[in-house]
Amino acid sequence: MSDGSNDGSLGGWNDEKAVDLSLNGVPLDWSGWTRASKVQRLLDVVQAQLQKVRAGTFNAAKGERVAALALEGQMELTEFYADAEAKAKNAKHIVEYTEGEVAAKHAREAASKEIRVSEASLKRVASISDEVKHARKEMVDLERDHKKWRYVYEILKEAHIFFRNIGKL
Repeated sequence: MSDGSNDGSLGGWNDEKAVDLSLNGVPLDWSGWTRASKVQRLLDVVQAQLQKVRAGTFNAAKGERVAALALEGQMELTEFYADAEAKAKNAKHIVEYTEGEVAAKHAREAASKEIRVSEASLKRVASISDEVKHARKEMVDLERDHKKWRYVYEILKEAHIFFRNIGKL
């Protein structure tokens, strides 16, 4: 039976001599870990377990534990996902604001010289400005991060289902 040490066992639920249920690399106590490092460790462990399944060396008795890790990873990822989504949405507003500022500046300059400019001309000037290009690049990067976290979340969701089903074998 387990003494509760950091061996990754189920704490006496099953006889460790009969079945090795340890998941190397998974601490029992996550205190002191950042959310990013915890998510990375969970992803690494789930990936290592997937490689064992592919190699035919995975112990099906660990299935539910790995499923729980994948679920824990999903829970941790919700914070990253929500933050990334908010940042991506905010970046879109920043692009629109920057375009408006550049267009307004150009319109003021043209008006001071008594030059008429069309709306299309103002939009074109704004779209090619360095400020707007930079804001668009930031928006694309933030949208990429948002999608990345969504994909990782979906992968963990599938891993959770996969390992839960293996655990039922």
